[in-house]
Amino acid sequence: MTKKRKLCLLVLVFLALVGVYMGVCAWNQNEQARADTKIQITDTDGNEMKKITLNMENGEMNFEKEDGVWYDASDHDFPLNQSVMDEIADTVGSISANRKLENADEAKDYGLDVPIYTIEYTDDDGDITSVYFGNNTGDDIYAALGGEKSVYTVSGQVIESLNYTEEDLVQLDDYPSIGSGNLVKAVITQNGNSVVYDSADESQAEQITAISGGLGAVQLSETADYCADEEELPEYGLDEASKIVAEVTYKEDEKEKKLTLYIGNKIGDDRYVMLNDSKIVYLISDTICGNILNEEE
Repeated sequence: MTKKRKLCLLVLVFLALVGVYMGVCAWNQNEQARADTKIQITDTDGNEMKKITLNMENGEMNFEKEDGVWYDASDHDFPLNQSVMDEIADTVGSISANRKLENADEAKDYGLDVPIYTIEYTDDDGDITSVYFGNNTGDDIYAALGGEKSVYTVSGQVIESLNYTEEDLVQLDDYPSIGSGNLVKAVITQNGNSVVYDSADESQAEQITAISGGLGAVQLSETADYCADEEELPEYGLDEASKIVAEVTYKEDEKEKKLTLYIGNKIGDDRYVMLNDSKIVYLISDTICGNILNEEE
């Protein structure tokens, strides 16, 4: 290949690369332009809301805020995750549309006469904002504001991001890190009798290892009841007459701290467990509970 032909080839490659670069730049500018032209449907700071109603795929959920704290409107005892609620408030207060339909047809043509999903919130001034969602259109969904005839297309991700379950909303208890290195003492009480296991007692080294192994394996993730009432405790074996109490002393940041576990009936491969003064009933492996109680296999 002559030098002249090589030079021509290099020039062509260079021009092709320039074309690709310009194409990418144009696409980025297009995307930025689209982002800049989004239409704001709701524009309320999440901190300024006092009520929220979500009617999504998982059913209707109602929340209300009192003294800066969010509650399940039907059950104030439900341990509601405040961080998740703040995310919900921020999301519903800042919904944007990709476009507004010009000369829109009737609401029924978009599934908005009987909305599939509904969001409603009340701000601190008592003003109510409702957003209705109808049929899907590609990756978007048709939406309309309560009291208006305009029809918008909104990203379907808005619905996906708000489709919470009860499990998603619960604030579970914190559980400390406990192992053989920081377990000080465990007192196990059942049927009115207490047994003390002390890490300072070398003759109990094997038992302390088993107990600390059980405590270290606990994961508060699976629940049986989010808010057990006093009258419900007997069915879990967690009433005063039935529950086994494990009072644990451990070290954290060079300070001694205490943890109390209440262990109840066995169900399948698990047992019902409650933590300290919590109202949540957890399911913990029977094997793990057996280690905590130093039960022989």
